[in-house]
Amino acid sequence: MAEKTKASERIVLDIPADFTLEEFAELCRVKPESSAFEMLEDTLPLVKSFGDPKAVIRWADVDRIEGTLTTIEGITFDSKVVADKLQGLGRVFLSVVTAGDGLERSGEFDGDPFLDTYNGALLFHASRFVVRYMKDKFGFDGSSMLNPGSLPDWPISNNFALFEIIGNVDEIGVSLNEAGYIRPWNSGSHIHFAGDGYQNCSLCKKFNCIGRRAPFDRAEYERIFGKE
Repeated sequence: MAEKTKASERIVLDIPADFTLEEFAELCRVKPESSAFEMLEDTLPLVKSFGDPKAVIRWADVDRIEGTLTTIEGITFDSKVVADKLQGLGRVFLSVVTAGDGLERSGEFDGDPFLDTYNGALLFHASRFVVRYMKDKFGFDGSSMLNPGSLPDWPISNNFALFEIIGNVDEIGVSLNEAGYIRPWNSGSHIHFAGDGYQNCSLCKKFNCIGRRAPFDRAEYERIFGKE
């Protein structure tokens, strides 16, 4: 399941799509009493057979933080929130996680309007797997995450530097387009750090986002960015 390279600092994970029907429904945001639940029951065997989520994670040293500049493995990011959250930390995990394109390649989901929902479920499942893996193998709570693109302070273009630090990310079938967005679409990149479960959602002002995973924290927003 895991391939270790670079003195065990970089790990590639093939992640099994081994969730239960109840977990699948939760990931798809479908309630057990809804009519869609039966549809998921029929679909789950195909998702488990053809789903191909993967991840690559890497230990990385935080070299220094000066003002808004954070240098990790010799590469510098300019971001208030990154500097604030990583202050005083010596090492972090970096990750790229993807649902993969197994469902598309199978041909079983051609024309299925819920394909993106299934891939989203695979991505959330894979992200949870990565956090558990960090905790089980390294005793590291990686549930606090910073991901490029979800805040104006740390735009999506930072993926280029993040991918450079991790190295050879195309090994799990992902790449970046010219703007820095990850392909396949249902993929994500993160800096995982020791903390209290921080998510960028808590500082995001897209209040109606269906993917929100934490409520907006105005006091924390104003502490980092100041009052508007």
